[in-house]
Amino acid sequence: MRLFNLVLAAGALLLPAVAHAQFSFAPGTYQLANGSQGNASLKLALAENGNPTMMVGVKNGKERRFRAAEVTAFTVENHRFVRANDFRFRIGTDADFKEPALLEVTESGPVELFYYHYQVEMRPGLMGHVKLPVLRKAGTSTFFAYSPGRSPGFDQKLAPGPFVAALFPADPVLQRQFAINAVSRAQLAAVVHAYNQGVRLTP
Repeated sequence: MRLFNLVLAAGALLLPAVAHAQFSFAPGTYQLANGSQGNASLKLALAENGNPTMMVGVKNGKERRFRAAEVTAFTVENHRFVRANDFRFRIGTDADFKEPALLEVTESGPVELFYYHYQVEMRPGLMGHVKLPVLRKAGTSTFFAYSPGRSPGFDQKLAPGPFVAALFPADPVLQRQFAINAVSRAQLAAVVHAYNQGVRLTP
């Protein structure tokens, strides 16, 4: 278990500080479902006031909003988002829409890690922004939520640890950690990155 702790400690030092550039206009690039692509000032606008989560862009002084079905992918500074069709974890202000989801790509490789951003009412008049980690095996379209602890508005029964554990067949020690939700949110990105780089834990 010593190696496990060392990997987590090293990874934690490499994790970037929480940034909110993706929710304010910043230079970015986009690819639309109709094939067009380019540069613009972009941001992610979470669902509210009867509108689903969208990509919003400003180009030549004109603002335009794009529903998720119109977007293939976009990047705002270092934050990359992709469209996910048939995404089953629709929560909070997104729950009533049938749109695809826009997921932030955090880690690529044999196991892919994304964050699903949504808003939920914490109490009357107070909306909270939540980041739900979702993972999948590369080349597949089925996502599994990983939610150790509580994610506001999310039913924890939809995130059984063994489902995520099955994504890491080459590392039985890590599988056991995921199965009991022992990998924290702060450790998650570093752990997935290490696995994708071939690091394996020893008992």
